[in-house]
Amino acid sequence: MRPEGGRIPVSTIGRPVDPSYPTNLAILVLSFLTLIAGLVTCLLQGEAFGASLVGGLQWAGSVFLAWVLAREADPDRWYSAFLAAAGGLASTVLLGPPGFVLLLWFVLGLRSISRTPGASPGVLDVVGLYGITLWLGFTVHWIVALLAMPVIFFIDLCRFPKALRVGAALALPAAAIVLGIARGGQIALPEWGWVEIVLPTAIAAMVVPVIVGYRRVRSVGDRTGEPLKPRRVQWAIAWAVAVALILTLIGSASTQELAPIWAALAGTALGWTAAKLLRQAKPSNPVQ
Repeated sequence: MRPEGGRIPVSTIGRPVDPSYPTNLAILVLSFLTLIAGLVTCLLQGEAFGASLVGGLQWAGSVFLAWVLAREADPDRWYSAFLAAAGGLASTVLLGPPGFVLLLWFVLGLRSISRTPGASPGVLDVVGLYGITLWLGFTVHWIVALLAMPVIFFIDLCRFPKALRVGAALALPAAAIVLGIARGGQIALPEWGWVEIVLPTAIAAMVVPVIVGYRRVRSVGDRTGEPLKPRRVQWAIAWAVAVALILTLIGSASTQELAPIWAALAGTALGWTAAKLLRQAKPSNPVQ
């Protein structure tokens, strides 16, 4: 359905990090400290200041994006996001910087499906999603265009004029065909190491109970104040797991490039498990 008055908003996907909330202030401080730590570490390794600053920004960006991705995957548990932030930092220190454009695409996809901002994506949000998808389809793998198709079903194309929604529905399959032909198919499977197999598979298995069990959501949409829909949250997590696993196993994105999304999913699984164990450990009130 179209918004009241028939107008489609320009953008709704943004979620400002309000420092008046303790958890938001904590991630801002943590990201800044991580930037300084990365800068100093690179300087001590003999790198120039400019390169060291970029290194610090990469450290901070990995921490912040892992936190953001976990907040989208598990909106009800703030501590899941900080577990993810720790994993994002560890992965950047040990493996190197991730693929930031790819991670931004995951953020857009998760928000479009779960609708944590509280409203359907606006015009610029849809244009941005398509633009990044096509870019990744060209630079990473043509299959990205197909992997984005489930997101399109959640952005309410019925709000747009008929010609636009038909074109939008057909654009990604057409792009996948064109990019696949242009890139020669890219169907050769890589020689995986144990990290590329064991780590993603283990995290994916850990998240399955979360997808099945996430049947109640306390969090509300930022713009509407209405409770989020559990089914949307479940679909968002399932989409992120499936896409990250596919991109990893076909060799299109390395564990390093996807490390913050894996950290976010691992943090979600650990946070959900911790909450469940705490609930089970609470002594029940004796019957009077």
